[in-house]
Amino acid sequence: MKPIACSLIAAAALLAPPFAAAACTYPPEVTIPDGSTASEDDMKAANGAVREYMARVEEYLACMDDEEKALGEAVTDEQKKVHTARHNAAVDALNAVAARYNEQVRLHKAKNP
Repeated sequence: MKPIACSLIAAAALLAPPFAAAACTYPPEVTIPDGSTASEDDMKAANGAVREYMARVEEYLACMDDEEKALGEAVTDEQKKVHTARHNAAVDALNAVAARYNEQVRLHKAKNP
């Protein structure tokens, strides 16, 4: 990329609202079937959906990190706090989805030994 284009992109990033919602989109959560009644195919589909969700959350976290880095020295303490809060909320949601899925897998295995 040419230096002028890089400068324009950097300037646009500095002028953009901090952590613009459109730039980093949090993925929708997945629906996890009831493990006590779900079929094997339903549980396999849920596994794929959870893995996809996890990958998309990781992309979201990386995007947020890139947004903060783009601010460089101009990043404020408030922006850092917002970033940390958004990051922690995403990780908490990710862990909650994983815990719900794992619980349903245990239920499924108990019903289908």
